Amino acid sequence: MPKTLAEVTRDAAELSEPDRLKLARILLELSGPEPAALAGIEDAWETEIQGRLQDLRSGRVKGVPLEKVMSKIEARLRS
Repeated sequence: MPKTLAEVTRDAAELSEPDRLKLARILLELSGPEPAALAGIEDAWETEIQGRLQDLRSGRVKGVPLEKVMSKIEARLRS
């Protein structure tokens, strides 16, 4: 007889942290989109990344220093 969700959850809670993270990745992969759909997503991201790099290299846009980005994030988290 298959285990109940409660039983599986209890068993998972007894795993080490690295093993729980591996289990989480496995479960996400099992419930994620089909590999063919992922290929389209990866292609779209690659196109986006290349476009942004071209914009930076051509001077159409300026980069923001990491320190400035981090200070803005920290300010938002504080408020």
